[in-house]
Amino acid sequence: MNRNRQTGLSLVELMIAITIGLVLMTGVVQMFISSKTVFTTQQGLSRLQETGRLAVEFISRDLRQAGYVGCAYPTDWNISSTLNNGHTFSSDFDFGVPLQVYDAATPPAEIPLAPEPKAGTQVLVAYTANSESAPVSNANTANSVFVDLTTPPGQACPSGICANDIVVVADCDKAMLFQATSVTESGAEVELGHGPGADPGNARTSWGGNPDNMIETFDEGAEVFKINTVVYYVAEDADGNPGLYQKIDTDPAFELLRGVEDFNVLIGMDTDANRSADDYIEHSAVANWMNAVAARIEVLVQTPDDNATSDEQTFEFAGEEITATDKRIRQVFTTTVGIRSKLP
Repeated sequence: MNRNRQTGLSLVELMIAITIGLVLMTGVVQMFISSKTVFTTQQGLSRLQETGRLAVEFISRDLRQAGYVGCAYPTDWNISSTLNNGHTFSSDFDFGVPLQVYDAATPPAEIPLAPEPKAGTQVLVAYTANSESAPVSNANTANSVFVDLTTPPGQACPSGICANDIVVVADCDKAMLFQATSVTESGAEVELGHGPGADPGNARTSWGGNPDNMIETFDEGAEVFKINTVVYYVAEDADGNPGLYQKIDTDPAFELLRGVEDFNVLIGMDTDANRSADDYIEHSAVANWMNAVAARIEVLVQTPDDNATSDEQTFEFAGEEITATDKRIRQVFTTTVGIRSKLP
């Protein structure tokens, strides 16, 4: 009987097999890690592109409409406001100002922002009118403005105007800003009252109805627009993730887009009264916001996940070269927007 017959693997053969297996597994793991890295990078780049395009689109849309009051071109003599003080469109506000930009450390006091703006960033405030309007149906009285009854898509209120909305009635010569403290539907017509109640309420509650005072008379051919104070700013959530926040009027601010790290706005100024931008300057250098006719926007967006790239990225933003302290991918999206109410 042969007792030397081999019945299993020797130790050397087992070690060789384990080594070969480890080499193969290392290759598989490397392929998996490489595929995951590529997937994460591509997914991050896709979200970065989408976020950047949307951020530019949202901000551009409101800036184009900034200061819009129908066919009336805002000047210091044809725009009036009846609102009480304490509102962004108070009686001392000049509607010829289409936008304003503030440092995060000194946001406008009349617009409380929560969460607070991220340190070192900007706060952009645009004063806009809805593109949809309600046509005036009859000459206004001392207490009311009358518009045709319409039902815009998605609007629950008659003619798209709800009680206590801030509105502007305008023709091609003048405009009056007031709070519609009451909205009453009557047949094919809607009556907009401008009483003293609500917040902020109207400092002047009786105006119009005098045919000898054409500055306060609005008849057929005029339009009523709902107007808004729209604020854009960058803030961080509880986990420290930055995002673009939007606040409209007195509604709470909400995160519009996650991943927006910063934005910078240069103001296009009309320096020779030809209604075109002659120079783009920092907001801190603006002496008269009435002369702002355009804005150049830079939006800095980062990928949601760290380690999206193997090296720390260097990029240019707001005229400075910046080296990132993490391995996220960043991209700057730039556009120039003309303010339609200020351009020919």
